[in-house]
Amino acid sequence: MPALVDTTIRLLGQEPLAGRVPTAEILRLAEILDGAGFAYLEVSGGGCFDSAVKRGVESPWERIRMIKGRTTTPLGLALRGKFLVGDRPVDNDFARRFVACAAENGIDVFRLNDPLNDVSNLRDAAEAIAEAGRELEAGLVYSAGKSGETEVLVDQARRMAELGAARILLHDPTGALLGHRSFELTERIREATSLPVGIYCQGASGAALSTTLAAERAGADLLACTLFPLALTRVPPFPSFQCHCLFPLGCVHVLEVQAALARSVGQRLDAAVEEIAPAVEHHVLDPLRDRALGYELADRLGGGDVGPGLEALA
Repeated sequence: MPALVDTTIRLLGQEPLAGRVPTAEILRLAEILDGAGFAYLEVSGGGCFDSAVKRGVESPWERIRMIKGRTTTPLGLALRGKFLVGDRPVDNDFARRFVACAAENGIDVFRLNDPLNDVSNLRDAAEAIAEAGRELEAGLVYSAGKSGETEVLVDQARRMAELGAARILLHDPTGALLGHRSFELTERIREATSLPVGIYCQGASGAALSTTLAAERAGADLLACTLFPLALTRVPPFPSFQCHCLFPLGCVHVLEVQAALARSVGQRLDAAVEEIAPAVEHHVLDPLRDRALGYELADRLGGGDVGPGLEALA
C-alpha cells in the first residue's frame, strides 16, 4: 500500500499563503496531521525560508523546532539542489553546514531536486545529507519537450541513484505530466534503478489526482498530497480522495490487510479534515473570496465582464 506525504504546512508557509494562518494555528494543524498516518510531513522549503526572511516576523528554524516538539511523524524539507533554499548557488561547506543545521533542528527527510535535473548540482547536498544520517529523496523534474523524454529521464534517474537516494521522486511542477506518462515513467525508473519511486504533482492542469493514481498503479509507493480545503487553492491532490480511490485498486493488487489499512487511513484523514478545514477556510479561503468579491463589484461598476475565476470564488 503506498504511503502519503502531506505538504499542507509547507504550502501555508510560502507565498501566496505565507502569514495568512497564525503560527498557533499552524502548530495545532501539525498536531492533528501527526495523528493522520502520513509517512512524513513536508513542513518547509525554499519558499518558506524566502517568505520568513522577507516578512522578518519568524525564524524558519524556530517553526521547524516548534513543529518537531509537537509531533512524532518525521518532518521533511524541500531543497533546490545547489541553491538549497535561496536564489544563489552555495559552496560545499555551506551546504554541509545548512543540512547539518536542518537535521539538528528536526528534519528527517530531504527532498532534493534540480530544476534542470543536473545531477552534479545535487552532489554536495546529497553528501551532506548522508553525513547527517538523514533520508534523501531525489526529485526527478518532469517537463514537456526533449528534457521530458523517457530515455533522458531514466538515464538521469540512474545517476541520481548513485547519490545514495532512498527513493526517486517523479516531480511535476507545471502540470504537464499526464496519467499514461506517469505510469510509463514510474515503471521504467523502478526497473532502471531498483529503487522505490514516489510522485509529487502540482501545476494548473487539474490532472494531479489522475496522474498520481496512474503512478500508483505502476508501483509508486509514495504519493504527495495537500489537505482540503487548501487543495482548492493549490494543486497536489487531496489525500482522502486518494485513499478512497486506492481502496478499490487495492482489492485488485494489494493484500486484504493492506486494503483495510487504506480504509483506516482514509477514516483518520477524514477526521483530521473535519478539524483542519474550518481553520484553513477562515484564514485562507475567506480572504480570497472577499478579495474576489471586491474585484467583481469594481468590475461590474466599471461595466466590464467578470472572469469565470472570480465568479467561482465570489
